[in-house]
Amino acid sequence: MTSRIVTGPESAKPVTFAAAGSLVLLAVTACSSTPGTPVPATPESSSAPTSTTRSVPKVSNPLDATKYEQNPCALLSQDQATQLISAVRHRQGQGIVAPICSWYDDRDNRVGLGLLPGQGGLAGAYTNADSESGYFEAAPDVNGYPAVFAGTTDDRKRGGCQIAVGIKDDETFTASVLLDKSFPGYADPCALAAKTAAAAVTTLKAGA
Repeated sequence: MTSRIVTGPESAKPVTFAAAGSLVLLAVTACSSTPGTPVPATPESSSAPTSTTRSVPKVSNPLDATKYEQNPCALLSQDQATQLISAVRHRQGQGIVAPICSWYDDRDNRVGLGLLPGQGGLAGAYTNADSESGYFEAAPDVNGYPAVFAGTTDDRKRGGCQIAVGIKDDETFTASVLLDKSFPGYADPCALAAKTAAAAVTTLKAGA
């Protein structure tokens, strides 16, 4: 896997890309084999969710994210990134499905965004619903779009969180955060993930 640096050096914070059913999640974790290097996990089965107790919400007003799928760094303006995390730099890296973009403050706290076209939409996130190692929690709609907090590894008590937002029935994007204890929002990383997702939806709506 290769990465393309957009600006600034690579962060020392590790990020793991993991497959979860039909949804490839940008899961933040506390450790990886090489700091700063995306490490793909072994893909799990791509079969449909078997849970009969949860219904995957439909997207009533789909958004066209085509022009951002290969340029996720355009999902946040510099002003938005500054408001969210006092970003001083960002970099684009190659994910399993499409590129992702991460923004960093001067302490290497980070927020990341990536689009997942044609991967089954939120149905993929629902495959994590019964995971023993990961997490799955319904989230409030993000600017009118259905969302869940979900990941293959639960780092929410260690400054990590990820939210998946459905923008089409077969497409989501994820907003992930990884914070250290010095960050004011360390105790509630999911709040920053939701704010990051809301900013991205604002951009997508404006670019539609």
